[in-house]
Amino acid sequence: MLKVTATFAPQLENVMKKILLSAIAIIASNALIAQDCSELFISEYVVGSGNNRALELYNPTNAPIDLNGYQVGRFRDGSGTPMLLDLSGTIGAYSTYVIVVDKRDPNGTGFEEPVDMALQAVADTFVNPVYVQANSPFYFNGDDAVPLTKGDGTVLVDVLGRIGEDPGTAWADANGTWWTTDKTLVRKASILKGDTDGLDEFLPEVEWDSLPEDTFTELGWHNCDCQTMSVGENEVNKFNLFPNPATDKHLMVSASQELKQIEVFNILGQEAARVTFDDKHTSTHKLELDDLSTGIYVVRVAMKNGAVLSRKVMIGK
Repeated sequence: MLKVTATFAPQLENVMKKILLSAIAIIASNALIAQDCSELFISEYVVGSGNNRALELYNPTNAPIDLNGYQVGRFRDGSGTPMLLDLSGTIGAYSTYVIVVDKRDPNGTGFEEPVDMALQAVADTFVNPVYVQANSPFYFNGDDAVPLTKGDGTVLVDVLGRIGEDPGTAWADANGTWWTTDKTLVRKASILKGDTDGLDEFLPEVEWDSLPEDTFTELGWHNCDCQTMSVGENEVNKFNLFPNPATDKHLMVSASQELKQIEVFNILGQEAARVTFDDKHTSTHKLELDDLSTGIYVVRVAMKNGAVLSRKVMIGK
């Protein structure tokens, strides 16, 4: 789904590319050069099967960031003019914000096929429900450069891909392997800021790790050296759930610190399950939730260092 193929005569393509690159140079010249760990960046990118499309933004600072004034979108098929969506909300310190294309109708088919329940469960917001050519910023494919901008859209904060270039089906590594389609890409922990150039060569293997198509388990949290450097001797607190959805009602919880307690709540806020680890030293535990009805739940993890974190999960088929 959502694959768009454009072909141009070689001569016309070369002329258009020169014009578009000149236009985009304005954006690049006006870009803020982000200092390490001082500005939002794209931490995860999903182009999966069907309509599965998502971006994760990461706040590498020790203070919340207001998303008003930021935009995400795409440069379609090598275009020099971006399609952009305004964002709203707040990203907490050292936290993520997951944006998913708004395809949630369970009866949808073809171009309206719903995104996977696992992807819906980790979304912080849904955007761009209707596809029209003039307003389709979140319908990116492997051949679209994907920017994070701010201000009036001319300040480039980060970009995945190369602005003004149409790579064909996808950007590839030195071996010719496609990276930006039918994949989930996760920013390496060593990356401390976004790509504010946009015209430099895009070498995906330098800043990104590649995961198989329709991998959503890494969304909602991000490992970044910014947090480790900033907290000094403080502990980094993160946890993950796998699989999500937990179709067989068995759920593995993995935390960065020793577990104290795990609680599961239904959408009404009622406690549905609890496990405590008073005398046990472990950072992983397999929950067996066979008695729970199918639905979306919240898993709350308390760690022995005092941190308490929560995530949504879909349990059952």
